[in-house]
Order: sequence, then C-alpha cells, then structure tokens
Amino acid sequence: MKKAVYLTGFMFALAAAQTLAKVSQEEANRLGTTLTPMGANPAGNADGTIPKWTGETLGAPKSVNYKGTGTHYPNPYPDEKPLFEITAKNYQQYEKNLTDGQIAMFKKYPDTFRMPIYPSKRDVRYSDRVHENTKLNALHTTLNDDGNGTGDVYFGVPFPIPKNAAEVLWNHMASPMMGASEGVLDAAAVYNNGEINMRQTEEHRHIQYYSMNITREEFNKSNIAAMVMVEMLAPAREKGMLVLVHEYKNVSDTSRDAWVYLPGTRRVRRSPSIAYDFPDSAGGLRTVDDAMLFNGANSRYTWKLEGERELFIPYNNNELDNPQVSYKELLTTNHLNPKYMRYELHRCRVIVAELREGKRHVYAKRRLYAEEDSWAAVMADNYDSYGSLWRTNIRSMVNQYDLPGMGARLEVYYDLQKGAYLANYLVNEQKGPPKFVADPLPDSYFTPANLRQMGK
Repeated sequence: MKKAVYLTGFMFALAAAQTLAKVSQEEANRLGTTLTPMGANPAGNADGTIPKWTGETLGAPKSVNYKGTGTHYPNPYPDEKPLFEITAKNYQQYEKNLTDGQIAMFKKYPDTFRMPIYPSKRDVRYSDRVHENTKLNALHTTLNDDGNGTGDVYFGVPFPIPKNAAEVLWNHMASPMMGASEGVLDAAAVYNNGEINMRQTEEHRHIQYYSMNITREEFNKSNIAAMVMVEMLAPAREKGMLVLVHEYKNVSDTSRDAWVYLPGTRRVRRSPSIAYDFPDSAGGLRTVDDAMLFNGANSRYTWKLEGERELFIPYNNNELDNPQVSYKELLTTNHLNPKYMRYELHRCRVIVAELREGKRHVYAKRRLYAEEDSWAAVMADNYDSYGSLWRTNIRSMVNQYDLPGMGARLEVYYDLQKGAYLANYLVNEQKGPPKFVADPLPDSYFTPANLRQMGK
C-alpha cells in the first residue's frame, strides 16, 4: 500500500556541466538602484493600483504585537476593508488580471467562490544578508546546460535579473525561507460531500541553502541542499510513521533520497518513488513535485517564459492562519472560506512547462506565476493530457516576521475534476507556524540510522 509522505519540498541541483548565466558588474549594480535588491521593478504601475516598492518594513512592524518565533503572525493591516469583490457575476470585467484557474473556480462554484481585493502592499524587505548574497549570485551563479542545476550560489535568489524560464524557476525554488525550523502542521483533504480528512505531522527542516551556520564556500563544497524529518502524529492508523528526505545539489538519476519507517513492519526502507508525480499528502490530491507549487528536477518538461502579468494573487493572508478561526469555519466545501482570503494586485513572471516527448507525468502542461518581489510562485495551473485544466493551486504569502520577509505559508490544491481540495500547513489550531531554530539539529539526526532509532 502506498503511503502519503508529506514532503516539504526543496530541491537544489548542481550539475557538472555549466554554462554562463551570471550578469556583468554593470548589470548587477542595478540591484538596489534601478531595480530592487531582489531584482524587481521598484516603480508602481501606470494605473496606481500597484504601488512602488519601499522596503521600509524589516521583521515585525511596531503596530503588531508579535510574540516571537513559533507564534502566529498578527495581521499588520487589521482594519483594512476590501476595495471591491470579484464574483461569478462580474469576473469577466477583470479577466486580464485573472488566471485560468481563478476563472475556472468562478465557473465551477458560481454561488460561493469570490475574491475580495485589497490595497496592494510592497513595504516588506529581506535581510541585508539575503540582499548581499542575491547580488553575489547575480555576478557568480551559473546555470547548467539543460537548466537543471546551478553552481556558486547561496542565501539568495540565484538569478535576480533572469533571462529565461529556467532562471525564473530556480528563483522560485530558492526564494527566501528559514534555514532551520520545527513545528506541528495540519493538513486537510476536503471533499464535495463535506467530508474532511485531517492529517498532522511534526516536521524538522534544515535548509542548508539558507543556513545561518555555514558559509557560502562551505555550502558549495557540500552535496546536501536540505534535510527534512517528518513524523506522522495523526490519524491514528498512521501514527508513528517517519519519513526522512535528503535533497541534493548534484542530480544524477534523482534529486533526492527518501527513507520511510513504517510502525507495522518496524523497518526502515528506501522509497525511490518519492519524486515527480507520486501522490503526496492527505487524500493524494497533489503530486510530490507540486510541493511549493513546483519543486524538483525540471527535466521532464520544456520551460518557456511567457512574460509578465499584473494578477490578483493571495498576499498578506494572515487571516488564513488566525488562531481565532477554526478549521471548521475555514475549510468550507469546495474551497477555503472567502471571508478569510485577501488578494492584491502584483506583477508576476509567468512560465509554462510542456511535457517533453517520451517523458511521462500526469501533468502534460503546467503554468507557474512567480511574484516579482519574492520570486516565489504564488499560483499554478496544471493541465491533463487532454489539455483540460485539472488542478489550480495557490500559496498564501505573509510577512514572516522571524524570516524576516515575505514568505509562503499555506498551500492549497484545488482538484477541479474531483471537486475536492487539499489545504497543507494549517496552523490555526496549533501554537503557530514552524519556529525558527538558531541552532539546527546535527546532521546525524537526519540519517537512516537515527530514523531506525526513533522508530524503536
């Protein structure tokens, strides 16, 4: 019997053969001047509906009562009201700012799906360390021949002045995140008959790419990009299951190794199938490489840069994590309760993937939308072999005060064919999101030997 494994997702490939992707010193000097330190356009749009970037907020603003890492992120804009709301009755007026997936949701759920639109914000910045390394990456990071790996890279987006789809994709997969974290997370598969299947895990992550404890030189000498240990807490029939994942920088036949401990057999086994389109998480409503909306080796697809669009995206979605909002209230049938959603207009780079001839994947086509200030993909549309939209997925973005900077929180996968959805990384009924760990667990914790010890 196949088990869902709850991968958190971070793959960073480094291949031997590389081609130049770095930019000149003159181009790099645009970062922090004519571009933001992350490579975004600092200006607002012509209509004034997207503001200029200020970067005036680093960490928790003085207006919020933040209790520290591992606790909920208070809403920095609690008194704001929606400017307007998009519904099935008026969505056609806004189609230029909507994705295929959003339009499909209006058509499938015309009576309940709506999008409250709030004022757009661009006031959050990342740390000096992220900005400084992003500029170093612009000067030194290289892309390998097939676009499936990078070299000389660390602690920032690899290609802040991207030239192609592969570079945008790597920026997404390496968008800022905590170097080490731990916490209890919930997941819910919600079906159209109202049934909700909950899962709960305790996760320890060490993302060495963003580790505060190693240098750029040390990281580039190592082969490990990330290590993740996941323990199943619920449901009872899966309690005690353990999953260990190593994400590698050097890609040969696989981008990762995974080991699983099953309490029923009391044995640790390798799990080579944890990759690509293997069903993952509660209900199997996403694939392994759906993590982060896309994560993993990109070699099964050809990727193209479609350009830039102004889109209504999930942003500053603190209310989705609000501990005063129960799962019963949040997890409504067909989609999350729109009452707690917040959409803002932002510029996104759009990249599209089409399945290579002779390659296999349940998705024949994928489209990702990467927000310009973070480079994180915030929405994705996935199509089946008949060209029909199958799943449309989102990530909520919040100012993670302990990161510090804008980061992804909740991941939601809407299956338009089943009429079901998966909400991953829920924390409303927990103490808060995973906390930052200043002193990461030793590498020996993230080993098959320790997995066996933990399972005893």
